[in-house]
Amino acid sequence: MSDYEVIIVGARVAGASLAIRLGQLGIRTLVIEKASFPSDTLSTHLLSHQHYLDVLGVKEKVAGLGLREIRRMRTYIGKSFTEAERDGATVIPGRASFDSLLMEEATAFETVEFREEMQVRRLLWTDGAVTGVEIVDRKGKKTELTAGLVVGADGRNSTVAAEAGAAMYDYTPAQRPVFYGYYEGISPLPDPAVEIFLEEGRIGFVFPMQEGMDCLGLEIHPEEFKSFARDPQNEFEKVFKRMYGMEARMEESVLHGKVIGTPGVPNFFREPYGRGWALIGDAAHAKDPSTGLGMNDAIWQALLLAEVIQKTADGASFGEEMEKYRKERDEVLKPSYDFTLGYISTLRSWTEEELEAFRKWASNPVMVKNQVPAFMEMFK
Repeated sequence: MSDYEVIIVGARVAGASLAIRLGQLGIRTLVIEKASFPSDTLSTHLLSHQHYLDVLGVKEKVAGLGLREIRRMRTYIGKSFTEAERDGATVIPGRASFDSLLMEEATAFETVEFREEMQVRRLLWTDGAVTGVEIVDRKGKKTELTAGLVVGADGRNSTVAAEAGAAMYDYTPAQRPVFYGYYEGISPLPDPAVEIFLEEGRIGFVFPMQEGMDCLGLEIHPEEFKSFARDPQNEFEKVFKRMYGMEARMEESVLHGKVIGTPGVPNFFREPYGRGWALIGDAAHAKDPSTGLGMNDAIWQALLLAEVIQKTADGASFGEEMEKYRKERDEVLKPSYDFTLGYISTLRSWTEEELEAFRKWASNPVMVKNQVPAFMEMFK
């Protein structure tokens, strides 16, 4: 008998969502996390597929966070902008509160155990199959734990993926550094919207969270990373205030915590399984955060893997079910992956001539009306 049926390494959105589903199924599960919750993590923040919250049983708890429901998106190109209604409502939770909420739901099930401040050092192997993990606590005490399946939900630099030798494919290196911070007191729009600023080859974002609290994000030029890293808040605010209208809107704002960032996010798929192991979330698939799909993708992968685990428990072949999982994952996520890479690779500064042409086009209703049908076909 193994200590657990499933060990999940990583308690963020992917790992916590999987733990909830396994708890619902009554599967003996251990979740291991190196951090101490609640804690923040570098992340996208958009949660547009809110039906996942119903599946996970946390919709009322998320509503209790007081998040605004965002139904509009505004895109600025220089001093011009377009705005559109979104198909559904998006909420934008902070990761410290959201990840903790998910793990609280998971540990409400008797079959789910959670160990924080534990680092996975290596995988345990028997006859070519993963059979568990060796963990170490902050005092250096080592413990070996066994399971029928070890799931790596431990991020882009996954220990599980490295130990298992999970092959990476369709790889594109990081393209753009990313920084963000939480600001209170940004002057709001009349109707809250996700705002995207395309300015001087950078991308700025305003993500409305709770009333009076916004997440501001910037994707910058690679050569700017060192100066930002030396003085994040000053450099961040200096650039953001050059975005259309933001200097006045930030006049009374206050930064909560710190501006944090990364040199960039690599883009890849990894082989998501082998004998006794599987990967989900950023450990299995990562892409530039500019399109804000990370949390949605992570939960979707967790729910899909939970189906495989249930089928395997009912006698199906793990290898056959995971090969179906891999094919479905790649087919579903590849279009948004390609779109994201195309979006960041073609982004550049607009010339004054292009901006003037865009303004003339957008202000001419006859021209817009004539060209909209072609756009409709393009985005079907």
